[in-house]
Amino acid sequence: MSEVARLYGLLEASAARNAYHNKALAEDFSSYGPSRKQTKAVDTANPCASVSRNLLEALQEATKHGFPKRRAPPSAEVSAGVKRIIDLLKVPSVLAPRIQSKETTGDLTNDVAVKNCKRILAARSNAAELKIIAKSLGATIPSPAMAGRFPQKSSRQPPRRARGTAMLNSIFKSVRVPEFRHKWMFWAEKGQQATPKDKSASSEEYASRPKPLGDQIISVKEFYQHFNNIPVESLKLRDSIHLFHLGVKPVWEDPRNTRGGAWYFKIPKDVAAQFWHEMCLLAVGDGLQGAVETKRASFNDDICGISYSVRWNAVQIAVWNRDAENEAGKEKLLKVILEQLSDELVPKKEDSYWYKAHKEHKGFMEQ
Repeated sequence: MSEVARLYGLLEASAARNAYHNKALAEDFSSYGPSRKQTKAVDTANPCASVSRNLLEALQEATKHGFPKRRAPPSAEVSAGVKRIIDLLKVPSVLAPRIQSKETTGDLTNDVAVKNCKRILAARSNAAELKIIAKSLGATIPSPAMAGRFPQKSSRQPPRRARGTAMLNSIFKSVRVPEFRHKWMFWAEKGQQATPKDKSASSEEYASRPKPLGDQIISVKEFYQHFNNIPVESLKLRDSIHLFHLGVKPVWEDPRNTRGGAWYFKIPKDVAAQFWHEMCLLAVGDGLQGAVETKRASFNDDICGISYSVRWNAVQIAVWNRDAENEAGKEKLLKVILEQLSDELVPKKEDSYWYKAHKEHKGFMEQ
């Protein structure tokens, strides 16, 4: 009984000690750094008072003199103690991914959700791959009958795209989707083909050009419901798509934009859609916000939104921030973008990206 009690005590202490680490892992999979809270040092002078650091050490400590021999059927007290030990072991398993060298600034739960949804989107046209993903996420795979609402061709089976859409929607419904830290909104803007002669008249016309697309976006579910229905490859010259914080209009003169600026990236058209997709995920997943955040008493910097604009021989993608004078934030923002992009998307020439304050644009209109 003494060995059982000892084992129980060690396990209980180990569980209590690791409770903080389990909570931390649920929020941040990064390796434990010096900034982590340190547990109170134990009294090494008294071996009985020392607490093993993990379950393995606890088991080794309890059995180092051999396993206790059972002399009689376990009493009710022993059975209750064993049950309590088993209950202590019933903790959620946390699988930490490989330690990444890149700095992470966003909320981990959202990062995982974004990665899952990015994986789903990449396989959206492959029904077989979607089935594998659905199984790995514990999602229910829709039966062929579920696609009956889709347009029918000559056969009884729905089109391949319809089957994939039904499966995609089913997976999104089954996957837990956390809300974003910020709410977002897509905007569409029809490009102006010529510069108007009357600048005063163009001010109102310019401000009214961006039109909201759909509803507010609060999670990756709503994000992809909108993103999948915005074919940026079909946009015409000077047309733009914007993804901005809810309540911020994608114009330089918006109150939250007037003192800001943007990083502009000149992207070849053949990879622009992929570049845009990854930038959207970095934005909504809070991968950019931490780079520019400040802790001032007033007027803190912020990521306002991102834009996709078609130009003559390339696509211009912009990342807007609120404070154009936040030099450290601007440099850190560029570093985060270049580090987080896929290798094949990172601009090879330094003159293919630049920063510009909104007030430096020729068309900027003072309020």
